[in-house]
Amino acid sequence: MKILVIQGSPDSGSYSHELATAYAEEASKAGHQVRMIDLAAEDFDPNLRYGYRKHMEDESAPDRYQEEIAWADHLVFSFPIWWSAEPAILKGFLDRTFTPRFAYRFADGKSQALLTGKTAALILTSRAPAFFYRIFGGPITRWKRMILGFVGIRLTDVLILGKIDHPQDTPVYRAEFVEKVRRYARR
Repeated sequence: MKILVIQGSPDSGSYSHELATAYAEEASKAGHQVRMIDLAAEDFDPNLRYGYRKHMEDESAPDRYQEEIAWADHLVFSFPIWWSAEPAILKGFLDRTFTPRFAYRFADGKSQALLTGKTAALILTSRAPAFFYRIFGGPITRWKRMILGFVGIRLTDVLILGKIDHPQDTPVYRAEFVEKVRRYARR
């Protein structure tokens, strides 16, 4: 399988970064073709300055991201949940990459998904308990229906580690979740 891992934290020392790297390493060891976009290391402007009415001056990063997405069968997004959403840099990645005529189009007054046949997984961390998002949805529902679903990508799995920065958030707690991510990558 061709897997694209998108590391969506702006902090290269973050736990989300560690999880994305662990997933990529393990999936590669399992025989998958793996590529990674590390938004903490990328040099691109995440602001969609003109909406979709006009291209920005430098489209090289989004063009490259679109090539990687087109190549992949499966996308894995790893990011922290901040204020019930992804970090701004990941939102900018979506804004500038999942563009009209690449990810979707409108025909006869209806939207048409252009990335069908692909699957995705989310690896999330949050200060809130994981069960909160499993019960109430929030960003998971938004990603499933309004982001990935809108462009035709089917969300297959969500791994979420809640209670980050709580008393039970110990090195052992985090190491156990890294191992869970590694097991998922081997499947």
